[in-house]
Amino acid sequence: MANAKALSHSSSLVTTRALAPLPENINLKRKRDESSLVESSQGDDEEDEEECKEEVEKKIVELQKIVPGGESLENVDNLFEETAGYILDLQNQIKGLRVLASFFELLDKQKTKLGA
Repeated sequence: MANAKALSHSSSLVTTRALAPLPENINLKRKRDESSLVESSQGDDEEDEEECKEEVEKKIVELQKIVPGGESLENVDNLFEETAGYILDLQNQIKGLRVLASFFELLDKQKTKLGA
């Protein structure tokens, strides 16, 4: 049942548009340790910000590859929503597998007690 839910959830958000680029106004700078701060020029800050944006975009592309249907989602918000749903579905599958494993362990113990 969890598999059917996961499949229907994955296919419901699939669209035909490509992932939209990150908005220009997002601040992707990483916080730096105060002891390592050095006076830098505006050019260095822009280069750091550009490197950080590229790193985030690479991670988003990797996430799109992992999440079923992620490569065809129209924007990052939808990708994150789909990722959250996918994680919940995986957690439910793990719970179900644990229940099954416990059941089979119990059956195995009962067989051992009965001498089978």
